[in-house]
Amino acid sequence: MTTYKGGAILLAEDGRKFDTEADLTKDSSGSWRGTLSFRDVTLFRALLNISDGHLLIDGRTGEFVRPDTSDWAANPAGPRVMRILGSGEAPF
Repeated sequence: MTTYKGGAILLAEDGRKFDTEADLTKDSSGSWRGTLSFRDVTLFRALLNISDGHLLIDGRTGEFVRPDTSDWAANPAGPRVMRILGSGEAPF
């Protein structure tokens, strides 16, 4: 199993870019998944309905889907966290 924990950029389908902290894992079959944390809580409305996009890590992109847009895990003052499932090759 391979892991990545660090900075990334979420590239939304509409062209917007969001800085995030990624915590990702990839298994031996190449499937990857994890969480994206957003420290800027003012982004909540912009990120609320994102159901897919691309993740940029060190110049490599990976496509992802977000199977449940109601999965936000956060406290009002803390980071917003979304769960993602990789689709295709992992960016790490």
